[in-house]
Amino acid sequence: MARLHHMGITVSNTEAATAFYASLTRGTVTGPLVKEGPAVEAVTGYPGAQILLTFIAFDGGDSVIELAEYRGTGDQRIIPNNGKAGSAHPAIVVTDIEAEIARLATEGYAATSAPMVATSGPMEGYRYAYIIGPDEVRVELLEEPH
Repeated sequence: MARLHHMGITVSNTEAATAFYASLTRGTVTGPLVKEGPAVEAVTGYPGAQILLTFIAFDGGDSVIELAEYRGTGDQRIIPNNGKAGSAHPAIVVTDIEAEIARLATEGYAATSAPMVATSGPMEGYRYAYIIGPDEVRVELLEEPH
């Protein structure tokens, strides 16, 4: 049996990212935890790396977002545009997509469009929209069919 344990997102500012994802998910925050030393250096491939890890568990605890702020690894940045291979995005189910878009807008996070409705496939009937979150990560909001 396989299952997804968590989705990791590399962030540039743990405090800002934690505020965003904790607000969006209304989840329980653990961290930040400082990870460093030979094991971290070996697994990441970055000598001298230090990582601040913050975990946000959704209600029910089956879904977790891991925020990782790498320190001492250089200042490389990617543009996490979903149109580029290798990009990933979390998809978070909300009960009222318009209310979430409006609330997140007051916090400075904009949607890329009005909500759309999936017309086929496993997401048929779901309403969806992307929010541009911290570090320009696209976060998909989903509202289940009623």
